Amino acid sequence: MIVALDTAPQPAPAIPAEIKAMIDAAIAAHDDAAVDKMLDYAAKARPDLAPALAALRDDQARARAARATVRRAAEQARLAEAPWYAEWHGQLEFGATLATGPVNSLGVVASADLERRGIDWTHKLYLRGEVQSADGARTAERVIALWQPRYTLSPRAYAFGLAQFERDPTLGYDERYTAGLGGGLRLVAEDGFKLSVEGGPALRRTVTPIDRAVRVAARGKLDLDWALSPRLEFGQRVALFYEAGSSSGVLYSTLDSKLSEKLALRVSFEYRTEDDRLRGVNTDGSVSRASLVYKL
Repeated sequence: MIVALDTAPQPAPAIPAEIKAMIDAAIAAHDDAAVDKMLDYAAKARPDLAPALAALRDDQARARAARATVRRAAEQARLAEAPWYAEWHGQLEFGATLATGPVNSLGVVASADLERRGIDWTHKLYLRGEVQSADGARTAERVIALWQPRYTLSPRAYAFGLAQFERDPTLGYDERYTAGLGGGLRLVAEDGFKLSVEGGPALRRTVTPIDRAVRVAARGKLDLDWALSPRLEFGQRVALFYEAGSSSGVLYSTLDSKLSEKLALRVSFEYRTEDDRLRGVNTDGSVSRASLVYKL
């Protein structure tokens, strides 16, 4: 007598109803982290469910990708329809100093650092003004206005244009106009730490009390943003210009302590230098201050 044995592979067991119900609840709540954890726990507790859990994990990956595609399309449509004055984000800064005694002095600084991100273009707008006086006499006056349109080439690279106006009689010039272009690279773009560099040629027109000059310059810039803790942020900006017989630069360091989600106390240090052998100018200056920053 011959007995035939059934050697056909047995179907993989289905996910038990109680486990499937918990996973379905997390899926319905769009809690992707909870779904992943439940699938991991189920795989460890029931290795025999591996095929069914893998199939469910693949289904979830496809569903998440589809939702992300829909979100990106909706965001791009919203940005495409937004007027030019909408979608600006950034921060406003204000600080003041008052001293009395043998010398009465007053200083005020205000700035706006704004950014508008579109689909392919990002526009950066920076305005800053500072005035200091002692016994009624103006001792410092600094003004800067900058517009930088950027075109995204890749998630890390961009091309940019630059238009900038400066005024700083303390450093020897009444007006300076800069037009430039170039490229930038985001070396690190992680949550809590961002580092980028950019550079390119520029054309600068400098107006001083004694002459006017137009020169070609090379420009380089470094930007660093570092979240030291949930409430403490460090920023570093370095910009350098080099021309034939002349160079200038600025170093700006900030330390922000969050007072709330929108408001922060800032301590900053700024160093500026101007070296122009053609005009016989070699000067620098620094200022440290505390100010309030409001994030838009």
